[in-house]
Formats: sequence, structure tokens, C-alpha cells
Amino acid sequence: MRRVTIAVIALIAVAAFSATAFAYDHLITNDTAVVTEAQGMSVEASLGYLTASNGWDADGEKFDDDYADNATRLFIPVKFKYGVIDKLEVFGILPVIEKWDQGDAGESGIGDLYVGAKYGLLPDALATLRGTLIIPLGDDDKGLGNAGGFGIDAGVLSHYQMDAIGLCGQAGLRWAAEDSDTKWQPGLGIYVDGEASYALSDMLSLQAGLEIMMVGDGKADGTDIDKSGSNLIELGVGGTYALADNMGLRGDILFDVAGKNQNASMGALIRFCYGIK
Repeated sequence: MRRVTIAVIALIAVAAFSATAFAYDHLITNDTAVVTEAQGMSVEASLGYLTASNGWDADGEKFDDDYADNATRLFIPVKFKYGVIDKLEVFGILPVIEKWDQGDAGESGIGDLYVGAKYGLLPDALATLRGTLIIPLGDDDKGLGNAGGFGIDAGVLSHYQMDAIGLCGQAGLRWAAEDSDTKWQPGLGIYVDGEASYALSDMLSLQAGLEIMMVGDGKADGTDIDKSGSNLIELGVGGTYALADNMGLRGDILFDVAGKNQNASMGALIRFCYGIK
């Protein structure tokens, strides 16, 4: 009976994963090593839309057939940042809307809450540490939020500017506990992200980057599930425009170029930022 129960849980987890497996991550994507100055504040609001008609299987091979209905994801995360003291920033991210659809199936609601801090180890954002708690407000039964329960993310970020050319990157680890409802616990996550930018003027710059995410095999009710892990390589190209000294607008086109147990998605992301001193 226990084996049957575990098999059912695993199938439910895989079904939920297949409907929501898109590359974009609220914490990682487009984050930088820059730390908000002391007593400075900013609010960011993003709008993202992704769609996929195909995907990669557990061996990294493209499906022979397209999905009967495209898988789509819409999300609106809001991020607040505050500079506590010099070199120390606290932040919170809440996806106020998470929505996915695939044919007759679909759900919507809030996503998981991210609460964390950044600390600048070296001047000019050459090295920054980021620690984050992921609080599972999203309903895993509905395929909302991240897979698994309470999570911890630890990363290191870097930024280097050479006249008009900017280089930034980040790498980190993510761990999640078992979700109390689905009994699913994903494996350890590892990610690497790199981006290059070029300033065409004081107001306009262009960016291009790669984001690599890897998650190990997970567990269903404490039992290891082979080939349940995933990986994904995402390409992003876009631009940033300074609307004013304390306002900015960024747009990106996202493409998934390779993966395993993932949708092959593409889409767009728009972000508005307003800073307060």
C-alpha cells in the first residue's frame, strides 16, 4: 500500500511540475550585486508572460509531439528594498499574481514570499552575499509557487564596470523542505547566471545573459524518485531605459535553449523601478 501511495504522490508532483516548469525565477532573474544605499528605498514591479508548446524529457530530449494546448504562465512580482546601513540591504519579493494555463487546466493565486538580505563584501559591488528565506505562501496543490515547502537560498553576486561595458554574475544554492500537502521535496538546486551590458547613452543600455538552473532528484513522501530532477539554460536579451534619476524601465525577451524535465518556453518580462531616498 505504501508503494502505491508513493507512486500516486510522485505522479501528482510530476503533473504539477509539468504545468508550471518555466525558467524565470523571482529571486535570481535580473538581480544584481548592487546594494541599496543606507536609508534608501526602492519598489520594483514586473510583468512577465511565458508560453511553451513543447519541452524536454528526463533525458534532455525534445518531445516528439507538441503539447495539445500551449502551457502559459503569467506573473506579477513586487519587490521592496531598503538600505539598513552602509553595505546592508533587506528586501522582500511577493508575486501578487501567479497564473498558469494549459488547455482546460489552470490555476491562479499568490506565489511564495521571499524575504532576505544582501551584504556588500567588496566596494563597487565587486562581491555581494545574498541570503533568502522562501516562505511557501503559494499553493503547491494548485501548481503555484516553488515546488516543496519552506526554502533557503544562499548566493554570491558580482558586478564590474569598464566604461560603457558592464559585467555581472551570480551563483548559489537552494534547498527546500518537503511540502506538507503534496509530500514532495525537490532536490538541491544550483544556479549560475551571467550578463553583459553596454551603455549606448546615459539613459539607454542593452543587456544579454545566460541563466543556468539545476535541481537534483526529488523525494515523494521520503522516497527518492529517479529522473525527477531538472535543468535549464535560459537566454535573455533586452534593454534598460532611465526615465528619471529615480525611475527606470527594463524589458527582456527570454528563450529556453536546453533543458531536462522542463518546458521549452519563450516570453517577455517588463520591470518598472522607483527609488526613494
